[in-house]
Amino acid sequence: MTVEATTCQTCGRLFMKQSRSPYCPSCAEVDFQNFLKVRDFIREPANKQTTIGALVEATGVSELDITRYIHEGRLIIKDNPAMSIACVRCGKPTNEGKVCSACQTDMQQELQGLQETVNKQPSVRAYRLD
Repeated sequence: MTVEATTCQTCGRLFMKQSRSPYCPSCAEVDFQNFLKVRDFIREPANKQTTIGALVEATGVSELDITRYIHEGRLIIKDNPAMSIACVRCGKPTNEGKVCSACQTDMQQELQGLQETVNKQPSVRAYRLD
């Protein structure tokens, strides 16, 4: 594992980066506590119909951070039908993560088409002239 000096994305302080986190240890702890607030709030049965706006008001965590937690896969919102974010591919609302189910299907079909194209290409043989 390599250790490198970098600046914290939140506070701008220089720190020795030892993990994938772009935050210094103190900002990483604050970020983790914010994540726990959001996660615990949406786990409550009474809050299953909450929206992201209401979640921001109730927890004090920014919408940008909440969206980042969802994109990172740390926060699962499938069980919260009222909460949705924009699909990164088409922009339609989704509560399934970064990409909506229609785009997931399209991407899988595109990948299968590419795999078939690669498999259909004849293998290349190399000959040596000695």
